[in-house]
Parts: sequence; C-alpha cells; structure tokens
Amino acid sequence: MRARELDVTDFTEALETLVHALPEAESATFIDDEGEAVDLAARVDPFEARIAGAVLSLPLHLARAFARKAGLGEVHGLWVVGERRAALTARVGAGLDLVLVVESTIARDRVREALAEAAATLRYEAGLTGDAASFTVEDRVMSSGSVRPVAVIERGVRREVREVLGVLHEEAVTHVLVRVDGPHELMLHYDQAARRWRRG
Repeated sequence: MRARELDVTDFTEALETLVHALPEAESATFIDDEGEAVDLAARVDPFEARIAGAVLSLPLHLARAFARKAGLGEVHGLWVVGERRAALTARVGAGLDLVLVVESTIARDRVREALAEAAATLRYEAGLTGDAASFTVEDRVMSSGSVRPVAVIERGVRREVREVLGVLHEEAVTHVLVRVDGPHELMLHYDQAARRWRRG
C-alpha cells in the first residue's frame, strides 16, 4: 500500500480492506459528485487513484442523465474495460461513488462482491443507510410471536445478525438494535402492519 497523502477518515478502513482483499486491485477511490477524492487507498501512485476517480465521474454523470431522460431508473454502477485493466464503480449514495481499478479485464464475482461490500460499509459510515437500495432483512417468527432478524442483505451482501443488543416495542413499530458481521451495529425497525423492515 502506498503512503497516504490524505488524512485518515472514517472511510479509510473500508477502502484499505477492499484493496488488501483483492490482489489485482490497484486503487479504490471514494469520490463525490464532482469527481473529487473524499478518501482513497492505493497500491499505485495516489495521484493515479485521484485521476481514476475524476475521470470516471464524467461517464457516471452521462449515464445518470441518460437514465433519467429515458426513465430507466437509477444507475448503480459502471464497468469500463481497457486493454490491460478495468474500472468498476458502485453507488454509495446521492453524489457519492466508489471507483475500483483492477489489473484485469474480467469483473470476477469475488471482485464485484468485495466492491458491493465496501460500498455498503462506506454507506453506513457516511450515515446514508436510508439511501441504500436493495435492502432486505431475513427474519424468523419466535414462539412468542415476535419477529427476530437473522441476517441483513444489502446490494447482494449478506451479513448475519450475531447478537440482538436491544428491543423496544411500540404500538406499530418494533425497534431492534443488532450487531452484524463486520462488526457493525445497526438499528432496524419492523413495521408490524406492513410486515416490513427498514433500516434506521
């Protein structure tokens, strides 16, 4: 890993974990809506990681503008392939994306999974959990009739619930604080009438 040129942030660990987990990873850059690096981790010159983020922000803008105009919904990511390497992006939240550059032209399953997991972690650290797409909770009904969360799934990344830290029952909603793989603590809210979970 190259020496850092940015201060350590709440996002540093997730980015460094992503790069360490993938031998083919050159850099992981967390960018804002203008392509500026919020934070990064890199095996290459950090300037190259910054450039990758800035360059990928333009096709992301164009793809999202086209999707809005054509009524196609949200653009969650792009995969740009070159002769020797590729860049993949994952949406973290409104105006925030993660750009991963790899020394490969194939987006292997483990690469996509690691990218999705890092994006989910960044989303959590940025406090954008309510902005997350594809959020579901696996649960089971206990003998008492209460519903207990078993796993949280976000953008294809499944995290088992390791411990229920607290439960608060209200008239229409049950609030459950859990510890999931990561480790992270999450506040989950169960709407009893709709039988649906949401993340707090």
